[in-house]
Amino acid sequence: MDHFPQHVFQLWIAPPAWGKTKQIMELVKSGEEDFLFISPLRALAIEVKNQCPVLDTVLPEEILNYDWLSLARLKPRLIVIWDEVHLMLKWGESFRPAYLEAWYGFCLSGLRGIGMTATLDDDVKDFLLSTLSHSHTHLLVGDAGNFSFHNKQVRYFLGPKQWREELIPTCTKTIIFCPHRHQVDQWAERLAREGVRAWGCKGGETRAFQERLSRETVPDIIVATSCLSHGVNLPKLERVVLFDQAAPWWMLHQMQTRAGRRGGTFEVWSSLSHPNVSFISKMRALLRLFIRVMINRFIRTLKAWLYGVRGTGHSSYSPKRA
Repeated sequence: MDHFPQHVFQLWIAPPAWGKTKQIMELVKSGEEDFLFISPLRALAIEVKNQCPVLDTVLPEEILNYDWLSLARLKPRLIVIWDEVHLMLKWGESFRPAYLEAWYGFCLSGLRGIGMTATLDDDVKDFLLSTLSHSHTHLLVGDAGNFSFHNKQVRYFLGPKQWREELIPTCTKTIIFCPHRHQVDQWAERLAREGVRAWGCKGGETRAFQERLSRETVPDIIVATSCLSHGVNLPKLERVVLFDQAAPWWMLHQMQTRAGRRGGTFEVWSSLSHPNVSFISKMRALLRLFIRVMINRFIRTLKAWLYGVRGTGHSSYSPKRA
């Protein structure tokens, strides 16, 4: 902070679960600076406020009437934190226009700022450079991993007939991402009929979903739209299933990183037809899937054979005796 003068913006790039927000909370608790935390995600804003009550946390809609120039005069030591900074461009012109409008006001103030993201593409980078140039003289970039994973992932690509066989008989904590709201309900109901404990979550239900997680036992499978792809602390997950193949790459990356956040290898399942996957990657994934299916079938056959042996009371298996 001693080398963070006015008219400078810091960009923190690091994988999800790396600890960007935790670093901000430690700075706030040091008491040396004033901080304003702006999040486009209501659930995350509430969670940050609960964990760090001294941090002034707001949503973009709550700061549209801010006079940024007056604020810069009154609080020259203020540092404005922009969480999920890529979303101001990705969502700003449609889903969250207030985030984009608030950003334009900030860029005229010269106030110090910190932007945090795990997915910075060229479009977002060019946008930040062009808008910050109005009053900021330097952009300092710390890159601990862009479009990267906090832990190692193992990829599987499945055909349409393999989903049920692999999903239903499982003890692996899983999240399924669907492109449409009605598909969330359909999958949750289907899994429930199969005896799988599954919860659904759609846009507008994130906060209620988090509260339910705090009260009840974690389900076996979570089915959701992209509302759970960003900024929501989920239980330990070991597998991500991507039905939302039409989502842009940056969003798919955010979805994949919902698993493996607390250590250990995790699985990412998606369709064989996904256009962003190379042929070599698909062949490797198919080989891993083939080995996996063969091992599972061998285990089931072995269990059936052992059950037949133990059930007859004989030391060797015979169909007639069974």
